[in-house]
Amino acid sequence: MQDTGASLLASLLNRVRAGRWITVLLTSLTCLLLSACHKAQRQAPANRTTEPVLSASPNPVPTGDLDQPLGSTRITWNTGSQMIGDLYVKVNRSPEVFLARGPTGIFDVKWIQFDSLYEFRLYAKKRSRLLARVEITRDD
Repeated sequence: MQDTGASLLASLLNRVRAGRWITVLLTSLTCLLLSACHKAQRQAPANRTTEPVLSASPNPVPTGDLDQPLGSTRITWNTGSQMIGDLYVKVNRSPEVFLARGPTGIFDVKWIQFDSLYEFRLYAKKRSRLLARVEITRDD
């Protein structure tokens, strides 16, 4: 009986040791995973960027009433970051004209004419780099 008690005690101790080993292994794996996640978060850029967006709605501008020579559209932009963007327009072959500034924005255009091509351009500040462009026409 003494051998049975000793072997039972030895078996119990082995199980406890095995259980501790599993606990230590699981704890270590958990720490490694959390550490890797934390490291990935630290390495992620603070100012996340996306692609710049410049859009017009509607485009093309509908014909509407032919007696009304001017149509309307809404320009929406986003530089994709906190960077300031400059919005310009070029009508046909005329020089670019500055319209607005900001990392994001909305600009209502109420002067779209027939037979003209409007090219809106979004630049990084001071026209250092073209970020996006969109062409707008008016249906005939």
